[in-house]
Amino acid sequence: MKRIYYICNLQAGKATISSKIGSIIDMMTKAGYEVTVHPTQASFDAVLCTTAAAESGLYEYIFCSGGDGTLNEVMCGMMNAAHKIPIGYIPSGSTNDFARSIGIPRGALKAAQSVLGGVPRRFDIGMVNTRSFNYIAAFGAFTDVTYETPQSAKNMFGQAAYLFSSMKKLTNIRAFPMRITCDGGVYEGDFAFGMITNTASVGGVVNISDFRFDDGLFEVTLLKRPETPAELQKTITFLKDIHEMENTDKILTFRAADITIELLDTVHVPWTIDGEYMESAAKLHIVNHKQAVSLLVPTEHSRTGFSAISPHQ
Repeated sequence: MKRIYYICNLQAGKATISSKIGSIIDMMTKAGYEVTVHPTQASFDAVLCTTAAAESGLYEYIFCSGGDGTLNEVMCGMMNAAHKIPIGYIPSGSTNDFARSIGIPRGALKAAQSVLGGVPRRFDIGMVNTRSFNYIAAFGAFTDVTYETPQSAKNMFGQAAYLFSSMKKLTNIRAFPMRITCDGGVYEGDFAFGMITNTASVGGVVNISDFRFDDGLFEVTLLKRPETPAELQKTITFLKDIHEMENTDKILTFRAADITIELLDTVHVPWTIDGEYMESAAKLHIVNHKQAVSLLVPTEHSRTGFSAISPHQ
């Protein structure tokens, strides 16, 4: 019999996944799978469980329920595994950026059904020093709010309201002197915000219109501190629909596979990795691991955002 190892974060989002677990397991069983369920017990528990399950050779798939942070742990665990198998993601967090990008529907049961019938596709995985990320590594404005806001507030305000709360006052936005070297180019200056992404959506508000999940390149966005309300409004408008454009003195966008970021001051720079806090460092090396992990994508979205014509099996 085919087998699924199912990792569940029962505390993610509004903790509603608990009432759906039985129905999801029944759905998997009816699809012909024997299911082993593991509720996460602590931070990084999903990393260890994923690596062990993948390397056991017993399972066709690893499924997980939780938010973007839970998926990040499962992806990290798969990156550590010598034998890799496809991952199925049933989102149950408060934001679920990555699920939105690959067309997974809202609602645990709809998501489970869609992913169970999905197509395995290869995804690029990023690495910041020794820590991997699925879809975003970001610093500066917006990012500190992500991990300082309590989970209850995230649930109440939904998706990205909390993400942008740090921009309410122009005086709150700090700029950080840094040197960014990538694929032969060097960018030096004081940047208020930067993100290295592999996604179509961030926080449900920032939209990136031209990208690929599997091309081995990140989309990089760097913003200098807006000095006037008009510049602030222009920045917010740009973030709502990021597209290829001519770089300006305030906004830089480009693609890169290998990025080094060096702080030119001793200030603390807030970072978030897939929506979770990461300690600041004086130097960060960010590398794109092309098509490193396979995920099940709903069939109707299995060509959207991918370079390759045929799915990875």
